Parts: sequence; C-alpha cells; structure tokens
Amino acid sequence: MQIKQNVTLTQVSCSNCSLDNICLPRGLSQTEIDNISKVVKARKTLQRGDFIYREGDHFKGILAIKSGSAKLVANDNHGNEHILNILLPGELLGFDGLSREKHGCAAIALETMTFCILPADSMDQLFQNLPGLTRELFRHSGEKMLEDKNQLVLSKRPAEERLAYFLISLSERLKRRGFSSSEFKLSLTRQEIGNHLGLALETVSRLLKKFQDDELIEVQNRFIKIKNLGLLKNLLQPLV
Repeated sequence: MQIKQNVTLTQVSCSNCSLDNICLPRGLSQTEIDNISKVVKARKTLQRGDFIYREGDHFKGILAIKSGSAKLVANDNHGNEHILNILLPGELLGFDGLSREKHGCAAIALETMTFCILPADSMDQLFQNLPGLTRELFRHSGEKMLEDKNQLVLSKRPAEERLAYFLISLSERLKRRGFSSSEFKLSLTRQEIGNHLGLALETVSRLLKKFQDDELIEVQNRFIKIKNLGLLKNLLQPLV
C-alpha cells in the first residue's frame, strides 16, 4: 500500500486561517477583519505533549489553531486522563475558561503546532465594536455543543459505529479546511483513540483491521486512506 506521507496536518497561513472563513472572521467585513488582526497575537511553536493550557489556568483568551492539532483532556479523581475532543487547524479552543475565567480542562499539543490568541483583555472592546465577532464566537461554541451531544449519544453505540463515526467526522472536518478527506495521518495513537471513544486498545486495533479487510480503509501505521466512504457511513445509525 502506498499512502503519501505529506498529508499530515500542516500550516494554515494567516491568509486562510486568521483572515478567512475557517476561523474567527467568517462573514466579517475587511475592516472588521483588520481590527481583529491588530489584537490577535501569535504564540510560539509547541511540540507533542506540550501544554497549551492546564486545568485551573487563568483564562487568557480564545485560541485558534494555526497548524497541527491538539486534544482537550480532563483527569478524574484517580488521575486518569480522559480525551474530550480533538482540535484541527482553524478550530477554536479556550471556551471552557469563559464561565469562571479558569480553564476546566487542559489542552495539549498532539504534534508540532502553532496557534493564535484573541486576548481576553481585548475581547470586551471588540465585542462592542464588532458585533459580528460575537456572532461568530456563538457559532463556534454552538458547533462545539453539537459535537459534545453527538459524542455523548455515540458513547452508547456499538464499538464499530464509534470508530466509523470518528473517521468520518475527521475526514469531513479536514475537507472543510482544505485538506485531503481521503488520506490523512492520525495525530492520536490507537490508545488515545480508544480513550477518546471509550474503547479498549485491542478493540480499536481489531476494528481497524476489520475495516481494512472489508476494503473500507487502508491502514499504514497512523496513516489512513478511506477507500469507500459510502460503505463506512452505512455502518452508522442516525444519532437522533
């Protein structure tokens, strides 16, 4: 099997991230975008395992992933890590810090990544001057709530459906951001995928092999090639 290894999540430039329709400024005028650009700050490059923020950290703003990917995690009373969500280029994080001005979970880089931040101390003024920005943040937070709902419903479904939905969702999200939807690298290990979906490592490995044997996908280490998206979707029952 030949899977191109240049399909990993790569740089999303400012021209199509901070200043286009996959990030904050979707639907805003050029003047509004320019005003946001004046306060948005770039942050240093992080490596896999680096914390973007930790649970309990003071809320410093809304962050947009510019390149790479991240996971949101929470720890239970026994210190076990639970992966709540996976975030891709152009997606926002930090909403968990809005209500109490402290983050309720941690965000960790899954690979080499960069991000921008809309500082908390600039948000009130921007909201007053740019009502469209408020609308966009509500849209992003609403999408996040829908994802959380789907994930909760999915947690009650058979293991095969959970993994199929994970691959389909990842494919569709990558497509919306201009990446290949049929060939991509998983930034999560199989252990992490199992953690996220509530499945044992052995179950994830067995199902990936089954999907490959059924010619739905091809697998090479962390690289996935979706061969038949329609048949993969046929494994799913409606979530509502």
